[in-house]
Parts: sequence; structure tokens; C-alpha cells
Amino acid sequence: MPVENSGSTFTGNDTQPHSVFWMSQSNTVLTVDKESGALARAVLSDIEECASRFAAVGEEASISLRCLKAMPEEREILATLLGHGEVSAIVEAVDRSEIHETSIPCVWWVSHRNAEGETIRESIEITGVPDVIIGDRRAIPYGLETLRIAWPFRMHRLSTATANADKG
Repeated sequence: MPVENSGSTFTGNDTQPHSVFWMSQSNTVLTVDKESGALARAVLSDIEECASRFAAVGEEASISLRCLKAMPEEREILATLLGHGEVSAIVEAVDRSEIHETSIPCVWWVSHRNAEGETIRESIEITGVPDVIIGDRRAIPYGLETLRIAWPFRMHRLSTATANADKG
């Protein structure tokens, strides 16, 4: 299954942009290989190609897994082949993002879920750290202002909790 460069790049959170890749679409009818794991192996081949480029020249890539949405058995095969690495994270924002490094360093499985827990987007990110984990420096002033406003309330709660613990 050929990989195409979309020509677009992500620049989220002031990080270095990286290419976005997806499986090419054509006017032909999609045929499914009867051999279990064929699509998973094709995606794995794309991952290998992109990871090799990242190792050689630092070119980041994102591979959409939307082709696996209707094929849960292929998704499971790919997940089993990639395994889990040492790092994982959950980001609670508007949506919930679950990120884990695969057994291949710098190859990340990223899932975004809506409020109902349905997967809305899933991809393999080949990068040092996925953009969704990188903090946004532009948000620091807002965070510091929130801390300044909340400081008296938090200190009061802390002193009340400490006083109650001393009584008990």
C-alpha cells in the first residue's frame, strides 16, 4: 500500500513541523487480502519506512489508522506487532487523548476519544515526543494568573485540612 506525502505539515505548540502521510486513495474498489494481518503488515511497512527516515534525518511523520477502523482484527494484529514501550500518557482536554510509545522507540500510538469514549482519530506518530504531549508555552501566563487567583483559596483549604488532621 503506497504512502503519500500530503504536502501539509503540523506546526502545533511551536515545535518543528512534520509531514503527514496516509494511504493513497484511488477510484478502484478496495479488496481485502484473505490472509489475516495483510493490512496490518502493510501499515507496519509504512511505519518502518517512516521510522527509518526519522532515524536518518529527523523527518517526523504521522500515519493515519482510519483504514483500520472497520477492521478491528487488523487493528489488534498491528497493536500486538507494535507492542508497548516504556512511556504512556493521557491528556484530558476537550477530548481525551491516549498516547503510548510502541516497542519501537519514537513510534507512538495516539488515540483521540470524544466525551462518549468513541475513538474519533487514531494515528501512529513517528517523532521524539508527540505534539499532543508538548506543553504550549503561550499558555504559561494564563496558568500563572490562575495560580495567583487560586493561591489564597488553596492555602485556606490546606490549612483547614491540616487543622482537621491535627484534631483527628
